[in-house]
Amino acid sequence: MEFKDLFSQAVAKNFRRGDVVYRAGETPQNIYFVESGLVGLGLWGESGKDHLVRLFREGQIFGHRSLFANEPYHATATVIDDSVLRVMSKNEMRQQMKGNCDLAEKLLETLAIELRRAEAKQLTLSEKDAPARIAEAVVYLKELHPEYSWTRQEIADFCGTTTPTVIRTLARFVEDGLIEQRGREIIILDKKKLLAQG
Repeated sequence: MEFKDLFSQAVAKNFRRGDVVYRAGETPQNIYFVESGLVGLGLWGESGKDHLVRLFREGQIFGHRSLFANEPYHATATVIDDSVLRVMSKNEMRQQMKGNCDLAEKLLETLAIELRRAEAKQLTLSEKDAPARIAEAVVYLKELHPEYSWTRQEIADFCGTTTPTVIRTLARFVEDGLIEQRGREIIILDKKKLLAQG
């Protein structure tokens, strides 16, 4: 069971960069499948800073955790790169799940993978210094969505630091011959050494 097949008949909606798909605190009504583009899940910290806690690319679903937990969305989903999303209502999803063991297994697998990634990210944020977190974020984000030019703010939001820190650290990576910067575009020159930062 692939999510692409499951959502093939669901309504397709176009979203532009910056569009909000849903906001933290809203009651979940739908599950979303990314047909193309990129969507970020943002969470406001106690400091008032937005943290980019998760990213969803082509072929992934989002909005499911809160829906299955029967609780309001804990974060805001915002389109990072123009996207086409397939939208399935809660009732439609429940109908699809009835007697469909393959779908139930796929959803459990997805939730388990997301939990593992969240735990790994939490460990990185708590144990590594800013240069190491920024280096890992640059590699991860470039591999996640190679065509997209990540802003310094987005990198900062993803790895839990500030934009000025990202700018300074990237400049140091350039001096060390680890990356090149062409406008917003970051070109990784030495991935192994970049990941050894910190």
